[in-house]
Amino acid sequence: MTTRSVLPQITSRILIMPSGCEVKELSWNGFPAIQIGNSRVRATVVPTLGARIVSLMHRNDAGQEREWLWSNPYLEPQLPDFGAPYWQDFDLGGWNECFPSVASTHFPSGPWEGSQVPECGELWCQPWKAKVTASDAEAELRTVTYGVRFPYRFERIIHIRKDDPSLSISYTVNNLTIFPFNFLWSAQPVFDVRPGMSLSLGVQETTVYYSEGGRFGHLGSMQMWPTLQAIDDDFIDLSEFPPRETNMAVKLFAKAPKSISLRDPQINSELTFDFSAGDISHLCLWLNFGGWSGTAKRAKYYNVIVAPCIGAFDDLQLAVNHFKEYGIIQPKNLKAWKINISFK
Repeated sequence: MTTRSVLPQITSRILIMPSGCEVKELSWNGFPAIQIGNSRVRATVVPTLGARIVSLMHRNDAGQEREWLWSNPYLEPQLPDFGAPYWQDFDLGGWNECFPSVASTHFPSGPWEGSQVPECGELWCQPWKAKVTASDAEAELRTVTYGVRFPYRFERIIHIRKDDPSLSISYTVNNLTIFPFNFLWSAQPVFDVRPGMSLSLGVQETTVYYSEGGRFGHLGSMQMWPTLQAIDDDFIDLSEFPPRETNMAVKLFAKAPKSISLRDPQINSELTFDFSAGDISHLCLWLNFGGWSGTAKRAKYYNVIVAPCIGAFDDLQLAVNHFKEYGIIQPKNLKAWKINISFK
């Protein structure tokens, strides 16, 4: 095995290129990035931008490549200040991690009660340390950061194997204090989708967190997947993704199924999430079919977020004090969970 720490410098060179797995240092929009891959799948991560996964590429059996992550064409990547507003200037797309809250809120308990939690949490707006390990048979990218206002260590490991059209993402969070630590976690992969694609959910009952213009109800409204009922009694069938002209945006929560599949019939390609049993409690769906962009200055986006979560409803304070749906790490302890992503 070969191990190397990756320094935050802009380079464009191959670190390790055995016949099976490959790890590269490269530049992404002027930021140092690390690409880990094999003959079937590649992931590109930018450690200085919150270890955001900016590309997730799959090559199918026919040799066609499919970029699964959406990239915002209207925003230029830049280094954020800690606590900067996320959606206005830093909604770059890709995949980032939200912890210990998704919504901006005040911490609800312990010695940190009342402390401000930034929008989308603390992880996306600070640099992470990165280390790569690779051999012919397998490779992994380990990224680590620490809380700013809250005392924790957050680690994510992306692992691939030779010629395997899948990858695993493992998480470990350490509570560094003598107090219990409450949290919400949500991965936030923004997928590049198009009309005619489909999402196999495995559950029917969902709860609305937000819908643009209140079209599908407000916080707590119930909806049955895949046909959503609007407040004007219009029914939207989402068994296939609708055209951009649908002009809808809705955020739904559901209890986590065992797996979820996103299918693109245009190139006969499919992405499937499998969750570690009992660790992932909820699933969040952001379904944006030409309905929202966060500002009138930009055209409305067409994208989908399929977000595995621990806890629910974005706001940690509400999750702890009202919904009772949140994670907890005991004093001087840790919590670990895992996601598997496969392609075909």
